[in-house]
Amino acid sequence: MKSTFTFLVVLFSKNIEDSSTIQSLIRNANLVHNEMVYVWDNSPLPLSIEVMDLLNQTFKQLKYHHTPENTVLSKVYNNVIEEIEQTSSYLVLLDDDSELPDSFFTEIIKSTFYNSTIELFLPQIYSNGVLVSPAKDYLFKTDLMTNIEIGLYRSKYLTAINSGMVIKTDFFKKGFRYNEKLNFYGTDNFFMFEYAKQCENLIVIDVKIHHDLSYNSSGDINKKIKIFREIKRANKIIYADDWFKLKLVSFNNFVVAVIKCFAYKTLAFLHD
Repeated sequence: MKSTFTFLVVLFSKNIEDSSTIQSLIRNANLVHNEMVYVWDNSPLPLSIEVMDLLNQTFKQLKYHHTPENTVLSKVYNNVIEEIEQTSSYLVLLDDDSELPDSFFTEIIKSTFYNSTIELFLPQIYSNGVLVSPAKDYLFKTDLMTNIEIGLYRSKYLTAINSGMVIKTDFFKKGFRYNEKLNFYGTDNFFMFEYAKQCENLIVIDVKIHHDLSYNSSGDINKKIKIFREIKRANKIIYADDWFKLKLVSFNNFVVAVIKCFAYKTLAFLHD
């Protein structure tokens, strides 16, 4: 039976012309025409009637949901999972500013077809020319991978960012849901941590996506402090049920905070 995909784009305060993700989908409309394109819009104002007409003409199955209150990612994901887990074979998570190569669409169709028992497919995500996802994760230390190979990987000790993840909906049918105490940071680590508990393997696909990581690229010290605090908060939620891992991660957060205090000449990184 042919697999079906739901492409979920979480949009925030962008015109579709400025969303490289949506532009990538439009450019490949012939490949995604019969798939569900789900735009969850967290912007203060909804898309215009003219833009909605264009999207409806471009995509055969379009769903648009506007939440001006800026619904947190964990709730967005859970709501969409509830809607599509019985109708789609795979959920593709996308933010609004990833430049998706044309090969992304053909590759996920091919990879999911030939690896039908695998429940997670990860593209290679690059930020400023550096491979940032997937990466090795040892709780207190994350190592970037320099010599990545395409194909099967053990799930344990791997982490990845949300955008570009292709998740088989069978995984959600087992009961997985995102912890809604998480806001916009930590949903990806939470997913990878829980996935590794249930599924031994994943596939890294032959696709490279260029993505802007706000934490790395921002020169705004206040933004860096805010994001770091959110990461620390997320870690407390992710590892709440494992005392030993929580202590290791908390200690690592403290060490990193001290280093950042010296680097940026502020004690703010030590505060919650």
